[in-house]
Amino acid sequence: MFRLRFASIFLLIPFVLAACTGGDNPVAKDAKTAETVAVETVAVVRGEMVAHYSATAALQAEHAASVIAEMPGTVRSIEVEEGDQVRKGQVLARLDADRSKLTLRQNEAELDKLKNEVDRNTRLIDRKLIPATLFDQSESMFLAQRADTELARMKVRKSEIRAPFDGVVTRRWIKRGQFMESNAAAFEIADFSDLTTRLDIPEGAAALKVGQQVSIKVDALPGQAFAGHIERIAPVVDQASGTIAVTVAADNSSKQLRPGLFCRLDIAYDRIADAILLPKPALQGGREDSTVFVVEGGKAKRKAVKLGRENGGVVQVLDGIEAGDMVITAGQSGLRDGADVEIIGTRIASEVDPARVAAHQ
Repeated sequence: MFRLRFASIFLLIPFVLAACTGGDNPVAKDAKTAETVAVETVAVVRGEMVAHYSATAALQAEHAASVIAEMPGTVRSIEVEEGDQVRKGQVLARLDADRSKLTLRQNEAELDKLKNEVDRNTRLIDRKLIPATLFDQSESMFLAQRADTELARMKVRKSEIRAPFDGVVTRRWIKRGQFMESNAAAFEIADFSDLTTRLDIPEGAAALKVGQQVSIKVDALPGQAFAGHIERIAPVVDQASGTIAVTVAADNSSKQLRPGLFCRLDIAYDRIADAILLPKPALQGGREDSTVFVVEGGKAKRKAVKLGRENGGVVQVLDGIEAGDMVITAGQSGLRDGADVEIIGTRIASEVDPARVAAHQ
């Protein structure tokens, strides 16, 4: 029994000596390493924050119309085709107008007859050879016939289908020899120089103003950006969706755009010249209860932050940290407040800025 106790004491002597002399102790070293967390940090900076609103929509012609046949008749000729540029008042098609022209000649002949009668009665009433009632009757008949003649003349003009404004023929509905009913669609016309698109912006999501510049990109024309601007903003909020209608006008001076093209819009609606910038990977929690870990004296300190605008991977901080603070962006998962940390890499906030996405209030 004595020998067993002596052997145990002998085996413990090296560990006691190592602890007393401060020699390398693997167990103590491992414990110390486990308490120190390796992290990556970002130096918070001040810089310009540009708030963006991004959306997708389809272009549409602000001026587009369905041209109809105002009078019935058979299509005698078609003067334009789809894709043709037309001017206001240009003849697009002609209908059979023989009956209308015959009616017009009859009305014109009757009008001349009544005009002569009025002229004769005017001379007679001046000489007081006829009663005034007879003169008034002949004049009334002349005026009524003149109105009928103008109506017949209008029917002849309506046999020609004309363009209501400058534009491009986007669709032809009629064929030669086809009988057209009154008010039947004959052509579709659109003005490509005046293209717009409509956005439904969430109430309060973006402080947009009339005249703000808009960058427009079209999937069908990769690598190109087209200019635009906010043309008008609806004065009311849609009660069903809680959105505001915003109309954006596109600059189509290059004549490359056309109605129906799918486009992506980017609106830089706010610029903050001196904002505290923080990369989003540093944030923990939701937007209303966000926190970050700041390295102070080799230790991680949790701080609550109040957020502002957001642009891609960078967010504006309104309160909680200052420029120059070292904020942890990697290794903070499971990190506790006051823990020892070792910085293994540092960047600045302005370097962490992925592609732009929609900005949020």
